[in-house]
Amino acid sequence: MVVLHNRPTMVVQTVPLRDLVARVDLGLTVLCGTDALDRPIRWAHVSELADPSPYLVGEELLLTAGVRFPSDVPAYVAGLVSKGVSAIGFGVEPEFPTVPSSLVEACAAQGMPLLEVPPSTPFLAVSQALGALLAEIAVREQRMLADSQRALTRAATRVRPVESVLTTLAVVLNCRADLVDPTSAPDELASLVARVASGTGPRSASTQVGEDHVTLDPVESAVLVVRRDTALSPAERAVVAVALALLGLLRRDVESERGQIARVAASALLRSQVADVTGVLGPGPYRVVAGESRADYDVLAQRYGPLVSKEGDGFLALVPAAFEVSGPVGVSSPFAEPASAPAPISAVEDAAAEATALLARAKATGAPALPASDLSSLVDPVAARAFARRELAALLGRPELVETLRVWLGQHGSWDRAAAVLGVHRNSVRHRISHVERLLGRDLGTADARASLWLALTWLD
Repeated sequence: MVVLHNRPTMVVQTVPLRDLVARVDLGLTVLCGTDALDRPIRWAHVSELADPSPYLVGEELLLTAGVRFPSDVPAYVAGLVSKGVSAIGFGVEPEFPTVPSSLVEACAAQGMPLLEVPPSTPFLAVSQALGALLAEIAVREQRMLADSQRALTRAATRVRPVESVLTTLAVVLNCRADLVDPTSAPDELASLVARVASGTGPRSASTQVGEDHVTLDPVESAVLVVRRDTALSPAERAVVAVALALLGLLRRDVESERGQIARVAASALLRSQVADVTGVLGPGPYRVVAGESRADYDVLAQRYGPLVSKEGDGFLALVPAAFEVSGPVGVSSPFAEPASAPAPISAVEDAAAEATALLARAKATGAPALPASDLSSLVDPVAARAFARRELAALLGRPELVETLRVWLGQHGSWDRAAAVLGVHRNSVRHRISHVERLLGRDLGTADARASLWLALTWLD
């Protein structure tokens, strides 16, 4: 089913029924419907009417002591089912010493979860417990939203901001996030992507593709497609809204984003005016420097002018091979700005890719990242890439897991430091790494597995 959204809708927070049942202090017993404990509960409502359905709106936990127990129990339950009631809580005593068997049978037959509320638990205690759970979720989601906003904002200032925002969104929501054009959309979403991107139809849409919940939102002439095995919560949709705002700003410069490597040598290289480059830098070879320090950018821009490419707070610069890479250019840098190995002008794009990869490694480890001069230089690049893809095959469709693994290994398995780099809670890192272990079938507690996967990440395209 496809749902088109022309305007935002208010979503009231809910709690899974199982979370309320799990409260030991309430002493609730599930009499039937154990397979439906994921049903959402918005509020608890007490009613002793023989037919309370006209006064219900759905997703309630209906609490009753059977003071006016209905004569037609199946019809009573059917009315609650038709109104979308999530569960019934029956309080035993003083009216009934046990839950009536007719109610148990009717609920079981119609798929309605039925809870027994013991005499020691007032209905008010159930309502208060539900309120406390809702408050906990609200606080947790507000914290998640604030942390995600900071992480996305940081990502938007990196050298490749569009890619960084998409990767960060995938990590914080544990989803797959892609920015697609109507001409490159997957077949199962092509028509929906075209409608959302056209600007004349719905502002967003959601649908189900296989087991994935998919949301689509326009970003300039492209569409942000978010896939996950569970639906997004209201707070998670707010995180997507932050990403949409950032991507909208960055998308306006998407063509220059895609041409970033070419801009390393600025207009001189774009027009193949090699003489201009050699006149500024000499005959070569050259290095490409990737960094994010404003102070370092200012130094390099003043020294090399048009051969420095800026994107937000990040930059790429074409410099002579004799450029000093053993320490920071500016005192503000927390680590040396990564520079590629020396390369001729014909290989400057490969050098830019190497420098960008070194920057990602340096940010993951918090330590200087230098061009490979030992093990990597002994490995055939084609064989290395094949090894990397074989080792990480189960993760290649999950960029958020690849990034989490890269950062976690770079931080020597520290949950706290990895969480700080990723901008998420340490428990999220634990959850993702355990998921990585299951997908790869590897024990990441062993040095062999960690070393093998770190090399695979290093050699991955």
